[in-house]
Amino acid sequence: MRSQILSMGEALVDVLPAEGGLWRPVPGGSSYNVALALGRLGAPAAFVGRMSGDEQGRRMAAILAEAGVATGLVSADDRPSPLSLVERGSEMQSARYSIHLADTAHAPPDLPANWLDGAAHLHVSSFSAIVGAWGEAVGEALYSARGCVTRSFDVNIRPNLLPGREATRELVAARLTEVEIVKASDDDLRWLFPGADPEQIAADWSRPGLIAILTRGADGASTFIHGAEVSRLATSVAVVDTVGAGDAFMAAFLARAREHRLLHGLAGQDADTIGELLAFANAAAALCCRRAGADIATRAELDLFLEQSRSSS
Repeated sequence: MRSQILSMGEALVDVLPAEGGLWRPVPGGSSYNVALALGRLGAPAAFVGRMSGDEQGRRMAAILAEAGVATGLVSADDRPSPLSLVERGSEMQSARYSIHLADTAHAPPDLPANWLDGAAHLHVSSFSAIVGAWGEAVGEALYSARGCVTRSFDVNIRPNLLPGREATRELVAARLTEVEIVKASDDDLRWLFPGADPEQIAADWSRPGLIAILTRGADGASTFIHGAEVSRLATSVAVVDTVGAGDAFMAAFLARAREHRLLHGLAGQDADTIGELLAFANAAAALCCRRAGADIATRAELDLFLEQSRSSS
């Protein structure tokens, strides 16, 4: 039975500012975060990538294992872990990242021929999904997965790692032809299409065979199916930082859709069903914002948060 959600892409060490002018390393990387969040939310998940054998890499692998995330599709590497220096964002502003990949374990994994066995869905994300050797590997993976599993792509723009706006638009457009779900934030779409309305871009992206998800931070999120919009407001929380919030949202949306056996039929669902998926994902993102770094909530914590939110409304 195909049930596992695969998250394919980069694993980085996010280096966060801490008290007293110090820095604190925490696990990161969009695809890693999604895999970890899926595990903590109770979804059968696997991380597909490459990880360093250094102290940080071993720690990151142990955290995945603790969350129940399979690592059989992770390749080991002797080079050091990639680093991402994080400047925290606020409730109204996304975090900013200075990412350092040269001479590190940032490379695609070595995949066996049967790597899709047991998979129900393949998720890819950010710069690793479109540029360099990683981009080529992801393109091949999405092609291999076509017709076997559903596929999703989180645009998750990191400008300093991309070839420029026009070239990036072309790369993103190519990925849209290879997936059934695309997610982007309003910041992503403002960078890709300066002066354009993010809602209109997301609506235009949606078409038969592709649903588009637009996240707006504190303003909630929308799903566009054949151009029709379903929206849900975000839950207000005291924000520590926004690191990993988009990844928590994506993982929660996929986990909830898999739980209700909707990954293959999202385009045919009614507004109430799609709205429930968005509310669940918004809550996961809000909980992530209450903690430093991509510290994703467990399913029990998320269920309690949703219950408390309903009681107070």
